[in-house]
Amino acid sequence: MPKSVILERVGEIAWREMTPEDDYQPTREEEIAHGTRVVTRHFGDPLPDEIETRAVCGAVCTHEVSLFRGDLTHPRYPMIPGHEAVHQVTRVGKNVRHIKEGDYCAACWYMGQWSEKVIGPANVAWKLPDDMDDFANWIIEPAASIVNAGQYMDIRPGARVLLIGAGFMGLLMIQMLHGYPMAEFAVADVKPFSIDLARQCGAWETILTSTDEGKGVLDAKGSGHYDVVIECSGTQSGLDMAIDMCGMAGKIYLFGWHRTTRTVDFKLGHLRGQTFVHTSPATDTGRVYERYWPMTIDMFQRGVFDMSKLVTHKYRAEDIRRCMDDSVLRADGFVKSVFYL
Repeated sequence: MPKSVILERVGEIAWREMTPEDDYQPTREEEIAHGTRVVTRHFGDPLPDEIETRAVCGAVCTHEVSLFRGDLTHPRYPMIPGHEAVHQVTRVGKNVRHIKEGDYCAACWYMGQWSEKVIGPANVAWKLPDDMDDFANWIIEPAASIVNAGQYMDIRPGARVLLIGAGFMGLLMIQMLHGYPMAEFAVADVKPFSIDLARQCGAWETILTSTDEGKGVLDAKGSGHYDVVIECSGTQSGLDMAIDMCGMAGKIYLFGWHRTTRTVDFKLGHLRGQTFVHTSPATDTGRVYERYWPMTIDMFQRGVFDMSKLVTHKYRAEDIRRCMDDSVLRADGFVKSVFYL
């Protein structure tokens, strides 16, 4: 029987043989209530237009951490999590021509990917190179979210741009943006380790806001200095800084996931005519978000995105509990965790 990572209940996760009871398909009403969508299954044969795969590497996202901690819930437990992975195709259904048995692929399948057997729609799975040096360097979904966000950002030549929050997603954003024809491109964070990585990923200027020197840099620039602010921290302090540092008719792009209620200074935002735009993947739902995956794979091949700088913690599937615990703790030096199946 194939094995999967199983979230048994909140706070309990295991690598074990799966059973049909683990392969729960939520109703549409449950998906809406829990903000989820399941297009994968784990038993049976691939139908026409489907492929069967085995995951070879999974990456832990804030979404899985939130499920593990109970900040988000699923309609029923146990359940098979995972939406970031590299797969190898094991079987293809009728009508599938663009991908074949033995190919490695990335799939825009929400949830259920951390398994030795996954069946899902072939039309949202794309071939990866045959010569990957490390599967961990080809986790496509996070970067595809960054490419999606870029479609909703109006960053004009000569703009002064501030990015707040150099965590994993912020660092990917830096990799994509640093070649834009901007006048300024500054990255602010509270952690020295994150600031160092921001420089490696292409930040033109870095501001360590946890120090007097960093605060002095912002004070010298003055409130309202930037034309565009990209909020990637998902924190109240990051949101406050975004509003303060964004100028007249400026644009604030919210990419960080604010998982609790926030306070927004709409008085200042109104007086300056600031525009607030959510740039999460859900923004693109109606236009079919998965269309960004092929271009993102191409950007990996051209070196725009480099995951080797960002994956700091690697595990075996047998160590999934330790992997999740470390992903929750996020000790200094942690950026992104992956595990190999």
